[in-house]
Amino acid sequence: MKPEDMDPSIMMMYMPLMARTPLRPIAEPQEISGLVTFLCLPAASYITGQVIVVDGAYTAGGF
Repeated sequence: MKPEDMDPSIMMMYMPLMARTPLRPIAEPQEISGLVTFLCLPAASYITGQVIVVDGAYTAGGF
């Protein structure tokens, strides 16, 4: 969804978040799907109980 397609009130909520995300704009589904695909593969079978953050370096800023 492009920002111009969003409801203006929702866009107002996301503007501060987008401003603090170093790798702007907020991720597209295809940017997250690679991780999801990998986690479904046998190669990822030993990964358990993890929180994998895909946030465009948002948490690197200490937020």
